[in-house]
Amino acid sequence: MLTRLEIKSFAVIEHAVFEPSSGLNVISGETGAGKSLLIDAIGLIFGEKASKNLIRNDSDSASVEAVFDCEHSVMERLAPVMDKYGIPVDDGNIIISRTFKEEGKSVARINGSSVILSQLREISRELIDIHGQNDNSRIFDPTVHIDMLDKYGGKQVLDLLDAYRDKLNEYKELTIKFKEANQLASSSSSRVDYLKYAVKEIRETGLKDGEDEELSLRKKELASLERNQSVINSVSELLSGTDSNGLTAAGRLNEALRNLRKLAEKDSSFEDYAGRLESISLDLEALSFDFEKKTSASLYSEDEIRKVNDRLGKVFELQSKYGKTITEVNEFADSAEKELSEIEEASSLVISIKKQLKETEEDLLAIAKELSSERRKAADRLSVLITEELQDLQMPSSSFYVRFDTRPKERFFNSKGIDDITFMFSANPGQPPMDLASTASGGEASRIMLAIKNILSSIDMMPTLIFDEIDTGVSGLASLSISKKLKSISKQHQVLCVSHTAQLAAASDHNFLIRKNTDGTNTYTDIIPLNEEDKITEVSRLLSGNDDKESRDLAVKMIEELRA
Repeated sequence: MLTRLEIKSFAVIEHAVFEPSSGLNVISGETGAGKSLLIDAIGLIFGEKASKNLIRNDSDSASVEAVFDCEHSVMERLAPVMDKYGIPVDDGNIIISRTFKEEGKSVARINGSSVILSQLREISRELIDIHGQNDNSRIFDPTVHIDMLDKYGGKQVLDLLDAYRDKLNEYKELTIKFKEANQLASSSSSRVDYLKYAVKEIRETGLKDGEDEELSLRKKELASLERNQSVINSVSELLSGTDSNGLTAAGRLNEALRNLRKLAEKDSSFEDYAGRLESISLDLEALSFDFEKKTSASLYSEDEIRKVNDRLGKVFELQSKYGKTITEVNEFADSAEKELSEIEEASSLVISIKKQLKETEEDLLAIAKELSSERRKAADRLSVLITEELQDLQMPSSSFYVRFDTRPKERFFNSKGIDDITFMFSANPGQPPMDLASTASGGEASRIMLAIKNILSSIDMMPTLIFDEIDTGVSGLASLSISKKLKSISKQHQVLCVSHTAQLAAASDHNFLIRKNTDGTNTYTDIIPLNEEDKITEVSRLLSGNDDKESRDLAVKMIEELRA
């Protein structure tokens, strides 16, 4: 609930502190004293637009700070939202402040953290609900009527709603699976042909991870060999090639050696030459053998380079079609095989899921109809009770009922069932019922809202309800009824009410007086808590405008009667 509201430099309020308590808090004061300013200040906490015209003349900025003491259930609802926005949670306390300056800059904070207005509204709407002559209450919003009815319906309705939503999630999952399976089953023959061709092409090629790197390295080695091959061939030709007589270099040396030996037989001086030539001949034969052995092992092969280039070409071709790397190409083949398998199974899967969908839809519709039936029972009870409340509020000819519209088939199922719910109201017999927002205005709207709030107060999670002069334009008897309803509502919620009627001031648990005064230069407005004697004085003033004995006696009697 709201425990403290501090207002600074706001219109005619220089500095005021308002500290309401639980129960029914009534704020009164003479016309023009500034009662509406209190609601305007709370409106800033609610995220309403801040106008620089509301800054007090002798100041360049205005501020409002509200302190809320929240029950555990309220903090459970708000903690995830505050955590999402990085707002610290402080043991059930929420402090909201708003400051705005003449240049138009506005700063909002929650527990010290800066927030934007949309975040402020999201959190404050869980703390305060404001009702007035121009009511913006959620009660008049048809989109929330179904939630209010379900809460009123209690455990039986809410359990059915949970069962319905569980079945709806199952239905949605099956719908997605059916769509996916149907798309697969409907795959074109060209898609199937493409997948089969891709798998065949990749698998037949038999790519291995790292193969492209190995092939590129071998290609470089072969290119290097190709550049050296002409030199190798030249040396080989000189060492092993034959002349016109069919002799190699070693053969020619051997021929010369035979001739030298013939000479040495005739002349011993040639023996040394024969020995030396024999040594050279043996070395040349060994050299030729070793060179041939070395170059034959690393010999450039046009056939090999062709094979390497062809293989690399195939690798690059597959990578251009199916993936940047060999791993990706092989993964594509795996995926294609899986898709082909799924396509083959899809037709039978479609039949199976379609059967499940039909059964689930029947179950879902059965739960939805049972939910709708229980809602109608709850709606009948709610209509009777609210109509009785309206009669207590001096609207004897009015009636309230809940209209049910079955959603069209194309949008049959949503998270709330097959029903569209609207609260309807008729002010007079024979007048056709119309939705609340269209029919009710002024004091009539206030009493409808009070009737609904009183019946639904036990299920309404809103901690603080604010009513701004909802007794305007109603008779004294109606004001008395309104007072009793607000008193009843205040047993479940903190209620703040700005009023100008004695009945409400008399029924309150706590009274506050808005008083305006001036020093001749500036005007000041104060918010003053009233003790019991002050309360009698204020109720007396509201009754007759006087504070004589007769009026005070009547005020005391009214307070005692409404306190009972």
